[in-house]
Amino acid sequence: MGPAELIVILVVALIFVGPERLPKLAADIARTIREIRKYTGSLAAEFNEVIRDFEKDTAGEKSAWKEIGEGLTDAAKSVTGAVRDARAEAQGTPAAGPPAETAPLAEPSPGETSNGADEARWMEIASTAPGGPPTAEASPHGAPAGSPAPAVPAEDAR
Repeated sequence: MGPAELIVILVVALIFVGPERLPKLAADIARTIREIRKYTGSLAAEFNEVIRDFEKDTAGEKSAWKEIGEGLTDAAKSVTGAVRDARAEAQGTPAAGPPAETAPLAEPSPGETSNGADEARWMEIASTAPGGPPTAEASPHGAPAGSPAPAVPAEDAR
């Protein structure tokens, strides 16, 4: 609020309240504002105290979950390193050193099954494998390229 708005409010208050009751009204308004500020200050302090107590109570669980996450990260890095070493050994080249960060598998989009995500990941891995990318006849489920398609059972004629 600027000075012009304050002057308008004072003039309106002076007209409606009168010059003899205006000082008492101003004191009442000031007292009410102080009480509201004190009340909201105590609420904020109480809220902060509850939050601190909650953080103290859950500190043990937080550190346990942090340890679990670190363990999972270490396990993923060791598996990635083992896969890299096995790939290098299969290609006949020496291992590259410490494992690099790998991107996690993407979640399947709505309507797509996890098999689609698994197949996409298989295609990505197979494209970097010795021998080049797979052919159209290759199957992500283990059938080598060029193998005959599995027989589809005929319907029972009864």
